Amino acid sequence: MEEGAEYYVTEAVNRFRQGQYPEALELFDRAISLDPDSARAWNGRGTVLANLGHFDTALEACDTAVAMDPGYFRAWSNRGWVLGHLGCNAEALKSLDRAISLCPDYAEAWHTRGWALMNQGRLPEALDSCERAVALGPDNAEAWNMRGTVLMALVRYEDALGSYDQVIALSPFLPGAWFNRANTLAALGRHADALESYDKVLALRPDYAEAHNNRGNSLMALDRQEEAVDSYFAAVSYRPEYAEAWCNHGSALSCLERYDEAIDSCGIATGLRPEYADAWYNRGVALGALGRDEEAVSSFERAIAASGGDAAAWKARGNALKRLGRDKEAEGSFEMAGRIEAGKAVKPGRGSGC
Repeated sequence: MEEGAEYYVTEAVNRFRQGQYPEALELFDRAISLDPDSARAWNGRGTVLANLGHFDTALEACDTAVAMDPGYFRAWSNRGWVLGHLGCNAEALKSLDRAISLCPDYAEAWHTRGWALMNQGRLPEALDSCERAVALGPDNAEAWNMRGTVLMALVRYEDALGSYDQVIALSPFLPGAWFNRANTLAALGRHADALESYDKVLALRPDYAEAHNNRGNSLMALDRQEEAVDSYFAAVSYRPEYAEAWCNHGSALSCLERYDEAIDSCGIATGLRPEYADAWYNRGVALGALGRDEEAVSSFERAIAASGGDAAAWKARGNALKRLGRDKEAEGSFEMAGRIEAGKAVKPGRGSGC
């Protein structure tokens, strides 16, 4: 005898929790074929589609779910989450507020609301929502993670670290939690501690390119350039299109006076992102170190154009022009750098620095 729709919904939820998204989707569709008015099945379908990155079709499923059952708070919450991923943050907030009005103690809606508010730059309100979420669901790792993300955006790094520690206490094998913890430690200047967390990330997920890149940044901060080169290379090995890691690789190579290799790495970065000011700057530095000052000037000019005018690039251009004996042009570059520095804060150094 054919099982009923609820059986397939239950099976689909189990598959979803195991990360078996295609199988879960098939089961939700089977449930819908048996009971087209099942709001729970439509909501589940939307959740799975969103996790597969199909946000437009996910929204259609969520819309159907709330049409079938306007009091279904979970569907309103999921709809808000999907709308946020589609960049419709104002509409997302309306959906999430509807979910909360139906079920004020639904922690999931509160932390998703925090995320939507953060996307709008409304950080204090976002934090309030996250605080409500963790108060309602103290064992909800995602809510603690979102709280940490908002606190990082508010430059409250110590508080953010406490949130990420709570995430790890709840989900110790979650690579993203260790990654966020490492980034927070790096922001606090605790690079040796950050390295331990980056290493934990990579033990759990060796192909995490961003962790390899950021690990390289901490190694550079600790003057461990050889190891940093290896970390950056690991990042681009896993993600060959990772322009930032190629740029950082070039910067680290320049610190080791491996200028030809640095030029190659920065060239890959600018090939991937032609308007990447930092990569053009780093390329210019390496060219200048090899005495290739005409090419260095061109690179610095590309950096200036891409950045909209940057004091460090103007200075570097001036130094290269001076070495070429083009003193009048050099003076113009130095004057421009001075004007920029007088008018605004100096931009931080490129790559990870030497």
